[in-house]
Amino acid sequence: MSFEMKHGLAIFDCPDHYASLGLSIGASKGEIRKRYFKIARSLHPDSCPAGMDKAQASRMLSKLVNPAYEVLSQDKDFEEYKVLLRLVGQRANREVNPSSMQTPGAQELLTANSFEEHYQEQVKHLAQNQFETLEGILAVVSQLSELNLAYLIRREGTQQSGAAPMQARAAQAQPKAAATPETSVSASPAEQQSPPQEAATSQFVNDYCRRAEELIQKNRLNDAIVELRDALKLEPKNSRCHTLMGSIYLQKKSLKMAKVHFTQALNSDPQNAEAIKGKQKLEKLEKKLQPATTKQAAKQPERKKGLFGLFGGKK
Repeated sequence: MSFEMKHGLAIFDCPDHYASLGLSIGASKGEIRKRYFKIARSLHPDSCPAGMDKAQASRMLSKLVNPAYEVLSQDKDFEEYKVLLRLVGQRANREVNPSSMQTPGAQELLTANSFEEHYQEQVKHLAQNQFETLEGILAVVSQLSELNLAYLIRREGTQQSGAAPMQARAAQAQPKAAATPETSVSASPAEQQSPPQEAATSQFVNDYCRRAEELIQKNRLNDAIVELRDALKLEPKNSRCHTLMGSIYLQKKSLKMAKVHFTQALNSDPQNAEAIKGKQKLEKLEKKLQPATTKQAAKQPERKKGLFGLFGGKK
């Protein structure tokens, strides 16, 4: 059984822990805990319903439910996940076409007047029988995740003053009329929103870099790499991100990867002092390692050449 999701938050490479537990975004700690223990009882091999495949139920619990609960119940992970959801909302509000929504609930939510109330009702309805059968769990998770994506889009729209994201998307889907002097004078609402959205994206990238720097100080290099990879998904040419990645790989003695990232950092910003310093350290380390490599090569026995060499020499 595959747990790979293709809809909802998954289109932004974001796990949907709320959908995995059948909870609405913003559920309280008490609701999360209560829901988890209810699910755990229904999927645990010792207490799952008769007739349910115990091995599959246990796998569903360990691979889908437990990871979601761990993130939503741990303060640090939870705060980072909230930041990620805000980021997804920012991107989805810009990039998702309403017509791409496949579930009726998500489509309705995009245009509902009281979207908060409508959202809560839809989540409650979908999650009611989510864990009664193993076959239906992932289907419900997929529907909930698309509903959550629609909710994030609506929530992001209300946070932007004067924004009308759904109307703007609908207008973009229509054929564009020829420009007239009157229409070409002022920018569209979507265009007027671009600078704040770009600024928000840059802020999220800065947050990723800040957390990565903290992790580097704690010598949690692999965790820092994860943060920076997420940042580079947003700004693939960000010089600061590539510089930090280069410094991490330099510490890990992965010189090829360090060189790739320092080079990219300098391509984006040739004046980046940290990247220049990092590349200089890299070059010095490469020179130190080069003689050792040459000596090792010299010690290797010379291979026999020719046909006799290939077949083991004289017999």
